Amino acid sequence: MTRIPQGARFVTMAKPTRSTQLRTTTGRDLRSLLHVPQHDLQAQLASRLERLGFPALRPALVQLLTVIGAGLAVSDAGVRLSDLVSQVSLPKQTVGDLLDELEEMRMVERFPDPDHGVIKRVRLGPKGKVWAAEVKRVSAATEAKWATRIGSKKMKSLRALLEELAATVEDRGGSRANGTREHKR
Repeated sequence: MTRIPQGARFVTMAKPTRSTQLRTTTGRDLRSLLHVPQHDLQAQLASRLERLGFPALRPALVQLLTVIGAGLAVSDAGVRLSDLVSQVSLPKQTVGDLLDELEEMRMVERFPDPDHGVIKRVRLGPKGKVWAAEVKRVSAATEAKWATRIGSKKMKSLRALLEELAATVEDRGGSRANGTREHKR
């Protein structure tokens, strides 16, 4: 039997749980770290768009509008339906159905490709252009708000890192079309 000297003090420590061990050794996982600012931005966008009378859009519809609107910076020539299908990695039929919904809401419009009579192009409609402008405005305001919280230098660094990560992820080798990976030949 071990003798404990008189006057010795004992300090008891709670056994760390798995969650406290993870939090102290690695912090939150990347998914949750990316989710927090994304959720903040989405909440601000949803609030602003709702006040303007836009319907709540499903994520797939937002994804399509975002891809279609990205071409707006270059011109109002729209995007070919086949290019849209490969960019969003959804089946052609699904993209067509989603475009029908967006067209009914006057968010997009389809028109014949001037270079090819059979091929269709899609561009933002009048309501879609207003939607895209508001998304851009709220995104910029949110970024500015975050910059005041963490500092403009850190925000510029964060933006540069995210731009680099996005470019790396987008340029990862085989692109996805219709939900399947294309194989290199």
